[in-house]
Order: sequence, then C-alpha cells, then structure tokens
Amino acid sequence: MKLLSQASSALYYAFIAALIASVSVYAWQNAAEVLPSLAQRTAASLPATATIGAAFGSLALIVLLEALYPLRSLSLGRWVYVDRPQGHMRGVDKLSIAQLAGVSLLGLALCTSLHLPLYAAITLPLLRFLIGWRSFNLASLLRAGRTRAVGSSSFGLLDSEVSADATASQCARLRPRSRATVSPGLLFFRRLYRRWYIPLGAVAVMGLTLGLAPQLGSLALIGFAVAWTIVGAATGRAASFGRIIDGALPDWGLPLAASAGAAVLGTAFIATVWKLPILVLAACCLGLTYASFKRSRPARVTTMSIIDTGGFGASFSPEVFSYFLRGGFGIAAIAVILFF
Repeated sequence: MKLLSQASSALYYAFIAALIASVSVYAWQNAAEVLPSLAQRTAASLPATATIGAAFGSLALIVLLEALYPLRSLSLGRWVYVDRPQGHMRGVDKLSIAQLAGVSLLGLALCTSLHLPLYAAITLPLLRFLIGWRSFNLASLLRAGRTRAVGSSSFGLLDSEVSADATASQCARLRPRSRATVSPGLLFFRRLYRRWYIPLGAVAVMGLTLGLAPQLGSLALIGFAVAWTIVGAATGRAASFGRIIDGALPDWGLPLAASAGAAVLGTAFIATVWKLPILVLAACCLGLTYASFKRSRPARVTTMSIIDTGGFGASFSPEVFSYFLRGGFGIAAIAVILFF
C-alpha cells in the first residue's frame, strides 16, 4: 500500500508538472499574438540593441543573484546539525540547483526570442557557475549562508521595512569619509549610490525586457511594469526619512517624488521600445508611480488566516497574498489600458 501511495503521488506531481509545462510552452509560443496592435520598435528595427540589452541584463541579473543568493553557501543550522556530524562540508543545495536550472531556462528563452543558436544558451549557466563557484572554506560558506538568509528575509518575515533594512545593511556600499549633511535630497542620492543593487536591478529589468520582447511582444510591457515596480519601490524607500525626520515631506513626499522619478524613467524606456500614444504613456507613468509608491510604504502581516482551495491540495493566506500583491491596481490599470 505504501508503494502504491508513493506511485500515485508521483503520477499526480508528474501530471501537474506536464500540465504546467504544456500551458507555459503554448503561452510562450503565442504570447506575441495577444496584443498585436502595439507596434514594437525593438524587434522590427533594432535587433542588435535587443541582443546587447539581453547580454547586459543577463550579466546584471547574475551579479545580483550572487550578491543576494550566493550559489554556494552553508547555513549554520545545516552545518551544526547535519554536515558536521557526518563529516561533510557541502556548499551546494536545492537552491543552487534551482538557480542553475532557472538561468538555463532563461538562456533558452533568450536564444529563442533573439533567434540565436540554442547552444549559446549554455553561456548563462556557465557564467553563473563561474561567478558563483567559490567560497571553498567554512567561514566563507557560512557567510554566504547568512547572505542568503538576509536576501530571503522578505519571503519569511513579511515585514517590508525590516527586510529592506536587512538587505541594505547586507549589500550597501559604505562611504565612511562622506561629509555630514542634513539635506534629505543629498542623503537620498547617497543612499542610492550605496544601495548599488537598485540601479543594477534596473539594468537587469531593462536588458531582459529587450531580450524577451521579440518573442513575448507587447506582453513584455506588462512584465516590465511588474518588475519595474520593485525597482521603483526600492528607489522610493531610499528616499524615505520619516523614521528620523518629522513631517509629511520626509515621510511620504520624498518617497512619492522618487517613485514618480523612477516611473518617468520606466515610461521613457517603454516609449523607446513600443510605439504608444501619449495618453497611454501618461497612464503607464501614473500606474507605475502608484504601484511603486504603494510598494514602498511600510507593510506588515500581523494576522494570518488560511483558506483551503479544496481538492487541489493547496492553501493560501489572503493577508500574505495581499502583502505581495500590494500596488497591483496600478499594474492592472496598465493592462486594461493596453487591451482597450
């Protein structure tokens, strides 16, 4: 009976995986036909720009992954309770394999989108391997494990301020000789310089959008808007001084201005890649501003209720769901405007 139960579970998961894979392949092949009315500059006249952008975006993504989720790491708990008693010191786990698999799929997607030879897809996992395959001593592996824990804090803590502060303290570039100032604007630019992962993430989002746009068509615009709100929220959070300065301007005025500035930059990128009317571009800018500002505001999950899907073997929490989807009305407005 135990063997039969395990076999049925394996068949169930295999069926779900095959269903997801078939739907994903169908959606990938027909994505460009969903919004055919939007003319696309990149695929039509700038194929070299798309290839160069994909290269820079992929490199930025790999560097960002290594900074937040090192390829080789060792958590303190696994070292104390698992590896040390067994006399092992392994730096590869499921997340390492998942990163290599994800980067490989991204390489295949970019090669298909840009009509490059499929063997070129090996470049991305090889580059991820070369950048991440280090940290061979115990101290560096444990340090990388702590970096991973900090990078994953937003998925476990469910407190935007704590997780953002943890990421900033872990990855920020320090300038011990910088002069003291009381200007919030100057402090914002200093924060933006120290939090180097924000502009790096912007390069990754823009570059990968250029690389995937020829295949995804206008749907890549919606994907870009979703990813850009993360960059805009981090930019707005860097301009927030409400915890150290009293007043409406440092609390929400400067974050709103920073989020709007990031939205203007994202809208300029959209206008460069897609031919859209000025009113649609203005609506995209407003949607990006709202979503970025909404995501930059402090958010915390204090209560959690579980809803069972019933028959599908899954459950979810509405509070956690709304925590990760805050600012979604701005993206929904952009999608509605593009479809109509």
